[in-house]
Amino acid sequence: MSAVLAFTAPIHRPVEPDYIDEPCSEAGIVRGSGHTNNVTYVNFLPAATPTTRLRITKRGRRILTAFVALPLVIGALVAALNSGGAVATAEGASQDFTYVTLSSGETLWHLAAEIAPNADPRDVVAEIVSLNNLEGPVQAGQKIALPAGY
Repeated sequence: MSAVLAFTAPIHRPVEPDYIDEPCSEAGIVRGSGHTNNVTYVNFLPAATPTTRLRITKRGRRILTAFVALPLVIGALVAALNSGGAVATAEGASQDFTYVTLSSGETLWHLAAEIAPNADPRDVVAEIVSLNNLEGPVQAGQKIALPAGY
């Protein structure tokens, strides 16, 4: 885009000489003498151009549409990703577990070796910890749920 800056100088056009009714110091003419003045110049400026309303281009319409649509699209995506939460039911877990109460001095390692002698005790202990949400050491008298495969 480029802008053209134009300086328009006043245009001087001669007009019909008029009779001087008042004294003129330059010409030394007295009022009512009937002599005409030299050519008088009047300043004419070009007519002011009417202001046009702002027009938006095709590219501008696209950008404006994108700015308006972007928050709407983001809002729709956020709503779509946050909807469809889990639905809770009144029924309990359908799977029944076998529970064992730990006696004094018994560890998860001993329990894993006892319930699955042919499996790797590390895997069995990891499943027991995951199933029971254990975060620390077990206590005597604690009820432990056993995984279904053992």
